[in-house]
Amino acid sequence: MSSQPDTRSLEARARSLAGTFPACDDAPLARALLRALARGEPVTASALAATTGRPEHDVTQILARWPNVRRDEQGRVEAFGGLSLRPTEHRFDVHGRRLYTWCAWDTLFLPALLDEQAQVESTCPVTNLRVNLTVAPERVLASGPNDVWVSFPPLAGTCTENIIDSFCCHVHFLAGQNAAARWVNGRDGFALDLDDAFQLGRLATGAMSCPSEDR
Repeated sequence: MSSQPDTRSLEARARSLAGTFPACDDAPLARALLRALARGEPVTASALAATTGRPEHDVTQILARWPNVRRDEQGRVEAFGGLSLRPTEHRFDVHGRRLYTWCAWDTLFLPALLDEQAQVESTCPVTNLRVNLTVAPERVLASGPNDVWVSFPPLAGTCTENIIDSFCCHVHFLAGQNAAARWVNGRDGFALDLDDAFQLGRLATGAMSCPSEDR
C-alpha cells in the first residue's frame, strides 16, 4: 500500500494511465463531450458538431478513434472518459443531475474537466460503509468518513482500449487505512489516500486540460 508516494512515483503511474484519455489536440472536443454528457442525455455526433462548430464528419471520425467511448442502442454516446449515464455503483451528481462514473477514481478528476463541483456517493467493498464526497475542480472539499483511500490494480496490465474490465472494476473507495490495508493484502496493486489519488488524476488527465480554446 502506498501511503506517501513521492511526486516521481505519481508521475510514473500517471504516464501509465494517460493513454486512456484523448491527446492534447483533442482536448477541447473531449471536454465538450463531457459537458454535454453531464447534462444527463446521450450525445449524438451531430449535436456535438453543432456545439463545437466542427464538421460532423470530423467529429464522427474523432469519436471512432478515441478509446473508451460507449454508445447506446441508437449509436449515441452514453459514456466517455469515466462519465456514464448508465448506472454504476459510483453516483456522481452535478447540479442535481444524477450521473455515474466507471470507477471511484473518475469522481476525483472529472470535476476539473467539467469545471463543476460534484457530490459523490459510493460504498467501501471491505466495510460496506457508505462513502460520500464533495469534490471541487481544485480539490476534495469534504469526505465522509474522513479517512478514505482508493484502490488501484497493477498499472502495467492496464488495457487502455478496455479500461472498464482491465482497470475500473478494481478501483474502489476504501473506508479507512485499515480497510485499504485489508484490500491490498493478498492482491497485486496499491491504494492511495484521497489527496494522492486526486493528484494522480490531475497528472493523468493533463492532456485533457490543455489550454487551447474550445471550438
